[in-house]
Amino acid sequence: MDRYIGTKIILAEPLSELDANFQGLVRSVTDIESDGSSRPGYKVVYEDGYTSWSPKETFERAYRRVTEAELDLLFATSGR
Repeated sequence: MDRYIGTKIILAEPLSELDANFQGLVRSVTDIESDGSSRPGYKVVYEDGYTSWSPKETFERAYRRVTEAELDLLFATSGR
């Protein structure tokens, strides 16, 4: 098989696994700490509106925040 690199712009915000479970984004919580906290992660909204949850480590390997300069360039070329 060949290797591919994909790119996409998403919306995301920090969201624990426990809160993702309450929002219906995950079916079960992997581990709840004694203080009631759970794994950190991100709520992710894709361009088509699909919403999911991703563990912090997985998310941060795949994405980085768009800089202000990149946003300016994006909006300048999109005609907005």
